[in-house]
Amino acid sequence: MMWPTRSHEPATEDYGLLVAAATVATETTARTVRDLLRDNGIRATIGPARPTRHRVLVFPEDAARAFEILCDNTR
Repeated sequence: MMWPTRSHEPATEDYGLLVAAATVATETTARTVRDLLRDNGIRATIGPARPTRHRVLVFPEDAARAFEILCDNTR
């Protein structure tokens, strides 16, 4: 059976088990945010976002703590 509304291509914003902790404009900023989270014991990586943004991704169980860390370190 074919589903006409479903694509066999993965969605560009499907990150599997990971959730976005931050969306930033540059890769340099994404690396800075990722490193900040890693320095605080959060497993983090970088993924693309549309159209030219970058997402810092974390596991769902780390999302609330990542948010707190980012808020504490944002001017």
